[in-house]
Amino acid sequence: MIDFKKDKNIEPTAENLRIVLGNSFSAYKTLVEKLADFEVVLEWRFYRDGGWLAKAVRKKKTIFWGEAKNGYFTIAFHFNEGNKQGVFVLAIADELKQAFSKASLIGGKWTTLKIDIYSESELPDVYQLIEYKKKAK
Repeated sequence: MIDFKKDKNIEPTAENLRIVLGNSFSAYKTLVEKLADFEVVLEWRFYRDGGWLAKAVRKKKTIFWGEAKNGYFTIAFHFNEGNKQGVFVLAIADELKQAFSKASLIGGKWTTLKIDIYSESELPDVYQLIEYKKKAK
């Protein structure tokens, strides 16, 4: 099995991502294609402490982080105290709001909302969060 965590030489190419993501690859591909509508670019980089991670960026602002896992793509949005409350008024799944309300602070200043993408049905919530994150300070 491909391990994007350990091997810098195994890059997250479309073919490798198709193998790792399996049935969720089509949702990942749809997401990547849709990012252009938000003026967001997905950049893959290798980090010694985290392996290959995807960073979704608009200009210099990080919108979300992503990671290919066995069978799904996981996304992490980080919110500070000033913009975290806005997440609760978005028209996203109640399960996401509940998970976010229970999330603890990271480094004393960020609260993370994680979404596991198995199919395209999760993408409308992701799109709303991208739009919100673009405008958030």
